[in-house]
Amino acid sequence: MDKLKKARRRVLAMAFIFTIMLVAGIPMIPVGFSLGYTFLGIIGIVFTAVGFYGCPLAWSTFGGYAPMVRVVYAIEHESMYSVSEIATYLRKNEKTVQGIITKCIDKLYLEGYFFDGEKLTLNENKKLKQKTAYTKCPNCGAPLPASSGADGHIRCPYCDTLIQ
Repeated sequence: MDKLKKARRRVLAMAFIFTIMLVAGIPMIPVGFSLGYTFLGIIGIVFTAVGFYGCPLAWSTFGGYAPMVRVVYAIEHESMYSVSEIATYLRKNEKTVQGIITKCIDKLYLEGYFFDGEKLTLNENKKLKQKTAYTKCPNCGAPLPASSGADGHIRCPYCDTLIQ
């Protein structure tokens, strides 16, 4: 969910930038050329053109993130794993929800799940890997599993240091 929110914030920032460019560029054109500041007028033309084309694209892209956020929230926080259940919850048809889930998996906004087209299954290997705690070797800094052996010691596989 964090990757999705970060991408959404980035698109929102771009949408604001394009909007500001459009609004600022329009008065820059007559002011720049009428006062003899040709450079300011040219910058105004560039800002207006970029804002004119970029603004609607950025805002529509930003709007496209809302369904993805809702689907990822339903999966991660509401523990809904079937397409029909998510579709009912969000009041969308199942084809739309399948497309959104596929898009979220493709863009790595939804990790740790297998999707067969109808149902999401938790990838136990991914979740186990995330839950495993690691510590660092005090000698070389290599990552070591936090769980120790039967005698309470860990041997670093890189520098062969015995850690208690």
